[in-house]
Amino acid sequence: MKLLPVMIVCLMLAPSNLLAASGVKGRVAWRGELIPEVRVRAYRSITDIVSDRVAAVSAPTAQDGTYRLELPAGRYYLTARNYDADPRPGDYFCYYSGAPVVVPSQGFRQVGFNLIRLPQEEAAKKSKRSGIWGEISYQDQPLERTYLYVYKKTDSDFKGPAWFIQPVEKGRFRMSLPPGDYWLLARKRLKGGQYGPIEIGDYFNFYHGNPVHVEKGELKNIQLETITRLSMLEEDPDLVFSGITGTVVGPDGKPADGLRVFAYRSLTMTGTPAYISAASAEDGSFSLSIPETGTYWLLARELIGGPASSGELYGRLQTPGDKGVSLSAKQLSREVRINVAPHP
Repeated sequence: MKLLPVMIVCLMLAPSNLLAASGVKGRVAWRGELIPEVRVRAYRSITDIVSDRVAAVSAPTAQDGTYRLELPAGRYYLTARNYDADPRPGDYFCYYSGAPVVVPSQGFRQVGFNLIRLPQEEAAKKSKRSGIWGEISYQDQPLERTYLYVYKKTDSDFKGPAWFIQPVEKGRFRMSLPPGDYWLLARKRLKGGQYGPIEIGDYFNFYHGNPVHVEKGELKNIQLETITRLSMLEEDPDLVFSGITGTVVGPDGKPADGLRVFAYRSLTMTGTPAYISAASAEDGSFSLSIPETGTYWLLARELIGGPASSGELYGRLQTPGDKGVSLSAKQLSREVRINVAPHP
């Protein structure tokens, strides 16, 4: 019994972050191989990555590719790399395309990194028209039937409409661009289409040299290697699901498959949604991961982007007083039913 006061004093003197630590953890891999000696860096904004204004840096990954980075609650943009100075061809790099990552006040978010090795790029060429040329690839082979997204701003986190989208049929591309700075991403969804969340098995990536600075009379070479979203880097049996699940039901009362559920932060439900689910399953079920607490208004529809088309299955979740669905620290998940009908 005499030990009890001593234990209480020790707990009082213990750092608070040991009692309620938070941050991100996970694994880092290159083409399925877990990679040691890579550091994960956290930034408060995408532009901070360019200036290397780091909020926190992890210890090097272990031999099994695992890392742990403690962070205060908040929103972060993450990279993983094995270099501190100027990058060289062959170095490892990854920008986490699921950013921003929302770190809770207690607990760790699972974040996996699928690395690329920086390619050797050709020097810029003189040209009458300024722009870019190069190749979109996957594991050293041209990637066919993909899309190259060009953004001029970062405030949408690259989730809203791009400034320009170019289909790339055989992997190689050439594009005229006015002088300026551009952010490039490549995406290829196995289900097709230019829009929608990246799902397991889809190809995508953030260009390692972003932002690309294009000068007048210059063609810049771009080698953009894609990766695939791997479940092995995201699995965490201890992770508590946070978000909304449920069923989408058609006008005949039967489950409606192939519809996506959109979560907005306001009742007007306009602009870019905060979160988008994968397509509903054959039984109409859907799962919408939402890491941030707050109130959300939901709608389900067949298409992504633009106003609803005539005849498109479409429906908003009806809640008492249109107050939406609330997620809180005490109730991290909710289950709902959304009824849809052909849009007039």
